[in-house]
Amino acid sequence: MSPLVAFLVVFIILLIALIKLKVTPSVGLFAAAVIFGLMVGMPAADILSTLPAGFGNMMKSIGLLIVFGSIFGDFLGNSGATEELAKGMVRLFGKKNDLLALNLVGFILSIPIYFGCAYIMTAPLVNAIQKISKKSMKGYVIAIFTGLMLTHSCVAPTPGPLAVAGQIGANVGWFIIWGIIVCLPASLLVGWLYANLVTSKEEKKKSHEAMKEIVEDDELLAPDPTKPSALKAFLLVIFPIVLIVFASIFSLFVQEGVAYTVINFIGNSNIALFIAMLVTGFVLHKYMPEKSVMQFIDDSANSTGNILLIVGAGGCFAAMLGATTMSTDLVNIMSATNMPVILLGFLLAFCIRAAVGSATAAMLTSIAIAGPVCLVAGMSPIIAGLSVCLGASSATFPTDVTFWFPITYNGLNAKDCIMTTTVPCIFSGLIGLIILAVLNAFAGVLPGMF
Repeated sequence: MSPLVAFLVVFIILLIALIKLKVTPSVGLFAAAVIFGLMVGMPAADILSTLPAGFGNMMKSIGLLIVFGSIFGDFLGNSGATEELAKGMVRLFGKKNDLLALNLVGFILSIPIYFGCAYIMTAPLVNAIQKISKKSMKGYVIAIFTGLMLTHSCVAPTPGPLAVAGQIGANVGWFIIWGIIVCLPASLLVGWLYANLVTSKEEKKKSHEAMKEIVEDDELLAPDPTKPSALKAFLLVIFPIVLIVFASIFSLFVQEGVAYTVINFIGNSNIALFIAMLVTGFVLHKYMPEKSVMQFIDDSANSTGNILLIVGAGGCFAAMLGATTMSTDLVNIMSATNMPVILLGFLLAFCIRAAVGSATAAMLTSIAIAGPVCLVAGMSPIIAGLSVCLGASSATFPTDVTFWFPITYNGLNAKDCIMTTTVPCIFSGLIGLIILAVLNAFAGVLPGMF
């Protein structure tokens, strides 16, 4: 059977399994890999060797990063550092720019911390600010949700973008840099300006006087002496990013010598995140005295098994797809239809996430199909990878559990969820795609693209 036909059949089966039968993504992806191999007539021996190779290659590229990154994020969350950072950002930007502050809070927090955890941790602050300001809750949700979703989907070290960068062979440091460059304008345009438009003029008038109370409400925004300061939290969040990014930039100017070796070693994404995990653990331990740092690492590591299994199963599926002529077939179809290569990964990831409700699964599947096609067409690995990430970030529909977060944590209804999650994510994804298309036109002269 043709690989493309087999993929479509397997994809439909996967959707039914995930949506109707409630099969977990890890089981669904692994089963899909096996079924796909059988349908294209791959010899049993090849299937049995390709599956563990795909899992192993995925773990080799991002396994340690997922474990260290998850523990790093847990340290920040359990110590109260993320909450203090959020309050500090609101204090910094002032009463008139509370939506801007919340958008940037979301944008920063979701770089090291998984979307769900970051949203749940910031929801009480969002609710408290809205209660005082009397502004529309929809505007606040748009601000925080947009910032969180973009960096969760497009900026490492969260699992999805890490997997994409590893799968397509992109430099992680440059993937972080260009991910931020592409996503920050999209986040501000939607999470700040669009959120302000959603807040009606009448609500703004009602909230004018109430907003004066926000910066004066000590109970809401005052620093908590029992938790890390906002500055300390911010420095810890950016610490591993600085190590990775500095090494990537330094290597542009120096390619040999002791300094190059040391900086390149410390700036390796695995080493940088490992160092950041330990530094964060010991710096914040006094705020979590109930366990030793090592005990906390052990307990936190236990919770990463499900993420590793999903990503590993995605690697199995990706390896099976890569072992066929699917990429070549797609190139031929695109040549016949004249579809821009940059749209392939975006649309694939958008459709898959809309169907299965998992951004990580959408990215893993899409990059396995679109990645080789983009590279054959001469596209930068950074551009190809980010197009997939943006597609996944754009599709927040009722199939995704995050769609329902504003109901659970902010008291909105289902209609409001469409306005606060689906619409902003589509807008921000399209804005990011436009920025990416512009960068693609100059990829040959931009640093780190190849």
